[in-house]
Amino acid sequence: MKIAVYAISKNEEQFVKRFCESAKEADLILIADTGSTDKTVEVAKECGASVYEICITPWRFDKARDASLALLPKDIDVCVALDLDEELQPGWREEIERLWQPDTTRMGYKFDWGHGKIFMSTKLHSRSGYHWHHPCHEYIRPDPRTVEKFVWSDMLMVVHKPDETKSRGQYMPLLEMSVKEDPSCPRNAFYYARELTYYSRWEEAIVALKKYLDMPEAKWNNERAYAMRLLGDSEEALGRDGMGWYRKGCAEDPNVRETWLALSSAASSKRLWAESFGAALMALRIEEPVFTYTMDPFSYTAKPYDLAALAAYYLGMKEKAKEFGAKALELEPNNERLLKNMEYYNGSN
Repeated sequence: MKIAVYAISKNEEQFVKRFCESAKEADLILIADTGSTDKTVEVAKECGASVYEICITPWRFDKARDASLALLPKDIDVCVALDLDEELQPGWREEIERLWQPDTTRMGYKFDWGHGKIFMSTKLHSRSGYHWHHPCHEYIRPDPRTVEKFVWSDMLMVVHKPDETKSRGQYMPLLEMSVKEDPSCPRNAFYYARELTYYSRWEEAIVALKKYLDMPEAKWNNERAYAMRLLGDSEEALGRDGMGWYRKGCAEDPNVRETWLALSSAASSKRLWAESFGAALMALRIEEPVFTYTMDPFSYTAKPYDLAALAAYYLGMKEKAKEFGAKALELEPNNERLLKNMEYYNGSN
């Protein structure tokens, strides 16, 4: 079995050694550089990578990744697509060799995006039958003639360790182009709408999120619930009531802790204690996060216990307030606000 790790790069000098070291068990490490002005190319070659300099103008990620994929020799069996700020974890090659069969075309594995977000990724594919799609937030897509055969691993295979200071300003124009190019694709319609919330362009986000929800192809309940949560956030940011959207999101997919938590928090801010308490309990019944990109690790902190304790106190359920307050403190024992709340709960009659 021949395995290649391939990536695109631009001014990634700080990550090259780490990247190549993590991928050293590959038969080939191929880096397609798109115009670095630092020592990315020099260091990559020193680390044993095969480096090609390519030009993609006007810029788009899918064309760059297709160009890098085209540079791989035809006798490669398995292709591992990465970014330079990602690391393969020890044992990655053995896991591929354990699962990959002669008819396998694609493999799923756990990916740590950072900030506690872990979800399944599928950027591991056979040499032929695939190309990349979308100007940004690109994904690997099968040729219509490819009959896909997946294998799945529960191994955490790739960890993302980005430069948090790096600008993401190029994403917005690329996403705008993406939704124009492929107006029926719900995936990038949602990414575009979400990006608008990152820039606090709330009115535009509301329009884009509603447009996404109206798309016949937007069928994934988990993502739809996420969109409704963002609609609630957008309305609240504009000083309006977002509760209706949070409630719709909970109804859309009742097994998403994040939406229940958003509903509980909004109800708490409006002193709707019964609804806040009920929503917090619904959030807490969901004990394990789902490995999708929609997961928010904040939902698995002390917050739902804190909201339940506060609502219970105002509903006159003092023992419940103590119970949930204590559980919140177990998760965040040095949180001064939670400590003061607990003193208050314990001191009340």
